[in-house]
Amino acid sequence: MKNWESYRRLFPHTENQIYLNHAAIGPLNTNSVTAIQQALHERSQGNIEFWPDSMDVKARFKRLVGDLINASGKNIGVTSNTSMGLNWLAKGMDWAPGDRILLNDFEFPSNVYPFLNLRDQGVEVDFVRHQDGRLDLKHIVSAIGPRTRLLSISFVEFLNGYRNDLARLSKICRERDILFCVDAIQGLGALQLDVRNLDIDFLASGGQKWLMWPLGTAFFYVAPRIFDQLKPMAAGWLSVEDCWEFFDYDLKFQPTSDRFEPGMHNVNGVVGAIPALELMLEIGMENIETRILEHSSYLYHTLQENGYRLFTVPDETCRSGIVTFFHDNAEGLFASLKEQGVHVGLRNGMIRVAPHFYNNRQELDGFLRLLFEYDRK
Repeated sequence: MKNWESYRRLFPHTENQIYLNHAAIGPLNTNSVTAIQQALHERSQGNIEFWPDSMDVKARFKRLVGDLINASGKNIGVTSNTSMGLNWLAKGMDWAPGDRILLNDFEFPSNVYPFLNLRDQGVEVDFVRHQDGRLDLKHIVSAIGPRTRLLSISFVEFLNGYRNDLARLSKICRERDILFCVDAIQGLGALQLDVRNLDIDFLASGGQKWLMWPLGTAFFYVAPRIFDQLKPMAAGWLSVEDCWEFFDYDLKFQPTSDRFEPGMHNVNGVVGAIPALELMLEIGMENIETRILEHSSYLYHTLQENGYRLFTVPDETCRSGIVTFFHDNAEGLFASLKEQGVHVGLRNGMIRVAPHFYNNRQELDGFLRLLFEYDRK
């Protein structure tokens, strides 16, 4: 049994507010803050030429990300956000006019615009329509055509927390020799994910939500199967093997994911992300997932029992850490909750609630109490 209260003490904001909006942005734990402050202090006090140390820190970050998703750090690239990660895939593959990419109309724009931006190369984008917040595998299969080269989908859909069946989708792609790409930002940090077992070709994720990393810190994973197919869309001095031979202009890319990092990365972001990764690996993603799903299940059933119409699906196998419900005055409710120190999301006229592992039942009940009081007025 995990001592959740001891982990909760790493999040001092819990002393004066109820934060249930991790699907938007997550807080930093005190270990991350301390690590960033220490790094900045050292740089200001004498370790000005911090470059070699920062490279070692980045390598550690990649190893920890690899532990989180079951991948080698050599296949993980550091980037700034999910959109940029997906752009490395979109702009790095060799496309031919008439190639088609399959998306759906329920995605956050980060998983849409990088691929729409290929239209000037003659690439076409097809959209599967969602059905009341669900993505039907039969509809996805029927939308695949002979020129479909890539399927890109979210691990968890941002609006209602619908968890896509990555295992079955991967199998569909393998059977048809289609590249399988996953936008993982709404699942990683809340749910377990194994890129090798799921046979994912490419994955991108920002860290500012459930992973609770500093803003501007993200990564992408390139499977060995497609590594040599993916050309770096940008090149810089750190992309090449002999990067310290400044006047040897030989564009020979690094044999690892370092080839996708043209220059300086977000050093302070990586420094702050490492303690968050260490914390999650210490707790265990299986324990975090169980805890978060208990929270979301409690919210789902309590809201349902009290007559609220939910946009989150009833099938537990398709649920995640997000619970979304309709409300006649969502904007008014959102403002009232915020005024009383309870933070949730307001999306498309609905209320989206997203608790993390450090939240407790008292906080969930506090949110529910204020919701019910608001509706009794």
